[in-house]
Amino acid sequence: MNDSNPRNNTSGRPKHSQFDMILLVLAGAMIAYVASPIVNIFSLLNPTSFIESMVRAELAKAFLLSLITATISTLLVAIFGIPLAYSLARSNFKGKLLLRLIVIVPLVLPPLASGALLLGIFGPYSMLGKAFPLEFTQSGLGVIIAQTYVASPFMILPTQASFESVDESYEKVARVLGKNRLETFLHVTLPLAKRGILVGFIMAWVRSVGELGATMMMAYNPHTISIQIFEDNAVGGLSNALPAIVLVIVLSMIVLAIFYALSKEEGLKPIR
Repeated sequence: MNDSNPRNNTSGRPKHSQFDMILLVLAGAMIAYVASPIVNIFSLLNPTSFIESMVRAELAKAFLLSLITATISTLLVAIFGIPLAYSLARSNFKGKLLLRLIVIVPLVLPPLASGALLLGIFGPYSMLGKAFPLEFTQSGLGVIIAQTYVASPFMILPTQASFESVDESYEKVARVLGKNRLETFLHVTLPLAKRGILVGFIMAWVRSVGELGATMMMAYNPHTISIQIFEDNAVGGLSNALPAIVLVIVLSMIVLAIFYALSKEEGLKPIR
């Protein structure tokens, strides 16, 4: 009888199939492609100019602005996006498909197009811009408007998927035990969906920090970290933009570390 187990061979070593080798080559090529630009940073670094550029006041201001506005934008998306995600996951109504498509629009639109559309609503010559004495553009408010728009799908879609994965029987039991819908949502559904909500929150925050196109249209000034990278590269090339790029990479690593720590603390299975 032939044994199809690839581990059964005369040498006692695992026998790698042709399929395994194809996976290894393709996966290795993808990893090399993603990692090579980051590794190449070390060949471009000039320690003296790097330190001088890193301590620039404008870089610190841009980085701080991005952190503050991204946090505000993500909180806004969470406040309004989580209820929307729950509605999409639990409710059936006419026009639901259209609503799903509307939610996805900021994800598929080019960021510059999103910014141009936002200018049509919040620009100084728009109806809203004329009606309110607020600086919707070229201000921190303009940055938040742009970030909130482009980051919204990154919060709503994972949260919706997480709500859909929660067994509705738990909610029904809570209702039978006397909990109203709000109590059931807060004490049953949200805790069970917390992993997807956490993923959505982090994705939306990171997307807000990295937003460039829509922000350029709405508020080129004051500079966010992405606009600072764009301007530094335009003025002095890649070597001039490296300090800001390194800051963003370090920030991303910290965010991932926090996510894994929270996942472990809450007893969640980290993304692998």
